[in-house]
Amino acid sequence: MASTSLPSNVMAERYVLGCMMLDDRSLSIGFSYLSENDFVDIKNQNVFRAISELYRRGAKVEYGTVCNELQTMKLDEETGGLGYVFQLTQDVTATSSAEHYIRIVKDQSVLRQFLLTLQKVQKDYMDGEISSVGEFLDNANAEISDVIKNRSVAEFKSAADVAKVVANEMERAKKTGKNGVTGVDTGYPKLNALTHGWQPETLIIVAARPSVGKTSLALNFAYQAAKKEKKTVGFFSLEMSAEQVMQRLISLCASVDGGKIQTGMLNRDETIKVASALKEISDLKLYIDDTPNALLGDIIAKATKLKSQHPDLCLLVVDYLGLIQTGQRQNKDYSRQAEISEISSQLKALARSLQIPIILVCQVNRHADDNSGGRPKLSNLAESGSVEQNADVVLLLYRKDYVDNVLRKKRSSFRSQGGPEPEPEPEAPKAPNVGNVSETEVHVAKNRQGSTDYVNLLFFKAYSRFDTPIPEVDAQMTRNRQNESDD
Repeated sequence: MASTSLPSNVMAERYVLGCMMLDDRSLSIGFSYLSENDFVDIKNQNVFRAISELYRRGAKVEYGTVCNELQTMKLDEETGGLGYVFQLTQDVTATSSAEHYIRIVKDQSVLRQFLLTLQKVQKDYMDGEISSVGEFLDNANAEISDVIKNRSVAEFKSAADVAKVVANEMERAKKTGKNGVTGVDTGYPKLNALTHGWQPETLIIVAARPSVGKTSLALNFAYQAAKKEKKTVGFFSLEMSAEQVMQRLISLCASVDGGKIQTGMLNRDETIKVASALKEISDLKLYIDDTPNALLGDIIAKATKLKSQHPDLCLLVVDYLGLIQTGQRQNKDYSRQAEISEISSQLKALARSLQIPIILVCQVNRHADDNSGGRPKLSNLAESGSVEQNADVVLLLYRKDYVDNVLRKKRSSFRSQGGPEPEPEPEAPKAPNVGNVSETEVHVAKNRQGSTDYVNLLFFKAYSRFDTPIPEVDAQMTRNRQNESDD
């Protein structure tokens, strides 16, 4: 077998080197996986050697320093000149893809070494006398095992490399953090205080019973992120069309009743508000995909493409879990529980791959209505085991007016069946009805990197908008919750 026919991917090698010169995280991961011998192209070997020397000395690794190092090592001409190094950085579309290409380079290298080892074993057999078949097989097996171990060991990252990445991230957070928000701004101060913003590589679950407002809250998160971060946000709407999503966006932005926006029956002031909202929304880098009942693979592919086209992608929202399909439902041995598990784990993997937070809207089961006070729990998540396990943050929504409505329906059902009617609960003081407002609790029930607590919000149902209550209302909502807990 000629060496030219051995496995390699020179384009992946180039991409990896470009990422390592542009991004500290890619640099650290590259060194935890690769060595000079993993590169086939001599030019790429030289660039990696120069980067390695800079990294070893603790010097800054970037285009200029790598060029200087190549000149010092008298390898610049053999590498193809400084233009070649510059082109490596220009070919990179998104450093978030670095780990994917690093694995390609490593896998090609291991496969190359494996085939070369097989060639050597064959040559040893042809050229030498075999005094002991057992010894010959043991030696051959040891050589092959060394190659396989090389791939396995590369999966680990040294404490020094990881510590350097974390130190860099801490320094970046110190410089760029806004009021303790180191991730994507949620738009709500108390939620920011608990999460420090939506963090990269995390899966966030927004869960509630139907009609409580989970889609509206997820849309508010998307709107707030696009507005405050001024970066790209993707919204997968599996239940509503893009036009319906836009109507809700206009409503929450303009504080105009969604029904009026749908019918176009607006007065003069509302028309001005809607026009202003349309301009504001048009300036946002918000992208909507409204493919109904989308396949999981399509969502992953579209999200990856969006990231490559818009490297500043900072958040993805998927609405909602119950409508995602994997294409395996025709398999009788493939349960919905297994499908849910695959979906949540794949979306978590996607968040890590794209290095962004992903918000996944999810429905809690009807047993939540039977909980004390009607408040949902983690155990009420649909197929809760896998979803809860894969999630980094879980937000559970609760509205007392929703629970009261459920109780009224139950009392009506008892009456129709001639059964005893439950004692009606005393009505709480009604909130102002501007925008059909509803007091809403957002229970941060799981927070892998922070604390759990309740966040009080006001849901203006007519506008599909969530706002932070004034301090007096916030304090009263907290007291009401505590009094219910005491009861």
